[in-house]
Amino acid sequence: MKYSILLFSFVFCLFSFKDFEIQWVENLAGDFSFSRKQSLKCEAWCYEYAGATEMIAKRLSKDKIECYTLGNTATHCTLHFYIINNLISNPRIELNSSADGKHTYLCNEGTIKMDKKAMQKGILKAAFDMKFDHPENPDKVMFWKGKIYIKI
Repeated sequence: MKYSILLFSFVFCLFSFKDFEIQWVENLAGDFSFSRKQSLKCEAWCYEYAGATEMIAKRLSKDKIECYTLGNTATHCTLHFYIINNLISNPRIELNSSADGKHTYLCNEGTIKMDKKAMQKGILKAAFDMKFDHPENPDKVMFWKGKIYIKI
């Protein structure tokens, strides 16, 4: 057990995560009518992705929220990130491939606009666009973008 913790700590230190700042807006414009039935409306290109409509946002502390999408029978990759104060931290795609095991793709570029008034009410209302490292094929852009509307 102690060796697995040590190995995880070592690997975690090897990866440099790209954090980026949140762009706060008073009232985020756009169509969020999807929120009556789902918490996420998005499009992505990544391995074993066939769509995602649900996201979880958990408050871990006063200044830290964990966010991640839910996979399904056809989608084996999930988007993960943390909201820490005014930053999106450690954004990544985690792939649990049915054919090739687990892989993590780190974000190398991203933007996110969040509704300040909604956040004050405990609601994550945001529009995002993220691009990820893609070592298997650097010429093909791996991305995930969309809108989120969910109670934290």
